[in-house]
Amino acid sequence: MSEQRNKPTEQAENVASSAIEYFRVSDGADDSGLIEDNDLTEGLLDQNEDHGREPLPSHPISMASHWIKKMGHFVGYITVLSMLIVIPVTLYNALRQRRADLAAFHSGEVMVIGTIIMSVRLVYLHLTHWYMPDVQKYVVRILWMVPLYSFQSWLSLRFHNARIYIDAIRDLYEAFVIASFVYYLMELLGGQDALVQILERKNDPSIGSHAFPIKLFMKPWKMGTEFMLQCKHGVLQYVITKTIATILTLMFEWIGIYGEGQFSAGVAYPYMAFFLNISVMYALYCLVKLFYAINEELCNPINWKPLGKFLCIKGVVFFTWWQGVIIFYLRAHGVIADVGDWSSDEVANGLIDYAICIEMVFFAIAHSFSFSYKEYLPARFESEASESQPLPRTLQHPMSPQDAFWSSTVPKETLTDIQKMRRGVDASKEDASDQGSISLPEVKNPQEDDRNVV
Repeated sequence: MSEQRNKPTEQAENVASSAIEYFRVSDGADDSGLIEDNDLTEGLLDQNEDHGREPLPSHPISMASHWIKKMGHFVGYITVLSMLIVIPVTLYNALRQRRADLAAFHSGEVMVIGTIIMSVRLVYLHLTHWYMPDVQKYVVRILWMVPLYSFQSWLSLRFHNARIYIDAIRDLYEAFVIASFVYYLMELLGGQDALVQILERKNDPSIGSHAFPIKLFMKPWKMGTEFMLQCKHGVLQYVITKTIATILTLMFEWIGIYGEGQFSAGVAYPYMAFFLNISVMYALYCLVKLFYAINEELCNPINWKPLGKFLCIKGVVFFTWWQGVIIFYLRAHGVIADVGDWSSDEVANGLIDYAICIEMVFFAIAHSFSFSYKEYLPARFESEASESQPLPRTLQHPMSPQDAFWSSTVPKETLTDIQKMRRGVDASKEDASDQGSISLPEVKNPQEDDRNVV
C-alpha cells in the first residue's frame, strides 16, 4: 500500500524536476534567462510519453481540432466509400423510371457533397496549421476552386435555364486561381525579389527564348526582372480578359446575341471563344515558362513536389475549358442531339456540368496529396534551410483560424499588380530597379518579429 501511495508522489517529483531543469539557461539561450512556453510543455510531454499516454488538449477548441484531425482520414474514406455505394443505387433507381435527368441530378448531388466534405476538411487543416501565411493563403484560394466548381456545376445542371449566370462566378474565380498559383510559386522561393535573384543566376539563354511561331512577334525575355514580369503579366492579362468576357457574356445573353455553342457569324460566341482561347493559351504558356525556369529550385534543397500541384491547376482550369469547347463542337456538328424535353444545347451543357461533378471528386482527392498542410509545418525545415534560397516566412505558433481565414480572402496583391500592369513591363522594370524603392520582404512588422522562426 505504501508503494502505491508513493507512485503519484514520485511522478510529481519527476515533473517538478523536469520543470526546474527547463528554467535553467542553456548555452544557446539569450541573456534574459526566460524560456518559451512550448519548451516547458515539451519537457512535460516527455514525462507523459514515458508512461505511454498521449496528452489531450484541455481547451475546448483545441480538443475539437484534435479529434477532427484524428477522424480526418476516417471521414475521407467513409465519404469515398459512401459515394461508391450511393451513386450506383441512385443511378439505377432513376434509370428504372427512364429519367436520365433525375439520375444526373441525384448522383451529381452525392458527388458534390463528397467533394465539399473532402475539400472543406483540407481547408480546415490548413487554417489550423497556419505557419506560412504568405504561402498558405494562396493554397487555400486554390483549394476553394474544387468545391466551387463542383457546386456551381450541379446548380447549372439543376437550374439549366439560369446556367449562364451561374457560370459567371466560376469563370471569374478560375482566372483568380491561375494568378494565385503564380504568386504561390514565387512565395515558395522566398518572394518576388528572391525569385528575380534566382532567375538572374540562370546562365541558359534558351529559357527566355521562344519557340516558333511566338518568336516571330516576341523578342527573348532577359532573365531576371523582365522574365518574372512577363510571366506574371501574361497570367494577369487572362484575369482581365476573363473578367471582361464574363461581363460581355451576360450582356450579350441579355440582348439575345450570345448564341452559346453556335459557330456562326451572326452570334458573339465564336468570336469570344477565339479571343478567350488566345488569352488562356498565352497564360498557360507563361505559366509553363515560369514553371520550367524554377522547377529545379522548387525541388532542391526543399522538395515542394511542384509537378503534382501544376498538374492539378492545369487539369481543373485548362482541361475543363477544352472539354467544354470539344463538347460544343460535337453538338454543332450534330453528334449530340435532343434528348426528351432537353434540347441539344441543354444536353451539351448538362454533359459538361455532369462531367465536372465527376472530375472534381478526383481532383479533391488529388488536392489532399498535392496540397497537404504537412508541407508547411516548421519541423520539416530544420535541416532543409539554405542560405542561397531563403525560406518563406514561417511562424513558431500558427495564427488563429479566424485570422488565417480572413488573410486568405482579399487578393490585394493581384489588384495592385493589375493596376501596375497598365504601365507595361518596361515601367514595372524601372520601378523594380529603382534604388530608392523598398521591396516588400524588407518591410517587417515589429509585432510579428517574436513569431518568426529563428
